[in-house]
Amino acid sequence: MAAQITFINAAFALSLAALGACAAGYVFKRRGTAAVAAWAMGLAWAALTTGLGLLWHALGRPPLSNQYESLLAMLWFIYPLSFYFSRRTGKPEMLPAGALAACLLFGAAALLDKTPRPLMPALRSNWLTIHVLACMAAYAAFAVAAVAAAWALAKKKTEVLADFLLRLAKTGFAFLTLGIITGSVWADTAWGAWWSWDPKETWSLLTWLGYAAALHLRKKGLRGAKFSIILLGCFALVLFTYFGVNFLLSGMHSYG
Repeated sequence: MAAQITFINAAFALSLAALGACAAGYVFKRRGTAAVAAWAMGLAWAALTTGLGLLWHALGRPPLSNQYESLLAMLWFIYPLSFYFSRRTGKPEMLPAGALAACLLFGAAALLDKTPRPLMPALRSNWLTIHVLACMAAYAAFAVAAVAAAWALAKKKTEVLADFLLRLAKTGFAFLTLGIITGSVWADTAWGAWWSWDPKETWSLLTWLGYAAALHLRKKGLRGAKFSIILLGCFALVLFTYFGVNFLLSGMHSYG
């Protein structure tokens, strides 16, 4: 496990370096720091990809079976989302938001149990990869949107980032929809029921409804600070669904 942990730690360090470069650029008004941050983010993604590949090889299965492994998968999506939306929107705030989200998630991952364990019978399915990756992609988009929304509120730039926040929310919503659908299909094959009102299922649905309401209100004309605040409230649902349910509630999803 030493090699993969080394690469994962390197990804954390490079993410911190990217965040530091972004902060230096903001404080000292240096344009060159943006390129440094972009390179650090790219190298962090490469290091994390290598670490996950080595972990996959060591485990003999996709590293997606517990919260630590799924959190690394969520982190993996942070970087391409940051780069993609940075280029599509032309907003310089995108990379700092991605770097901060990555650093916070790496910090959370450091506190989780990293002990590898055999797959439970219910997890021995091809649906594992599809379902978990869809959910982690959704949570990654929501995490970057939440960080950007908080920054926009603090700097009073909610109108500047309005379209960017909307695109991220739509992206996360699409992936979460896919995650819930594939999870239901998987549940039927594993447990014989499409929906069991398990705590994780229930809170996933509440999260989906929260973002559905946010996007509906946005379509009806809600913009600016109010939309940013709603996104932060929706992300609180994500945090409880992903962390709170696992630690505070018991159910069929208590393994991750």
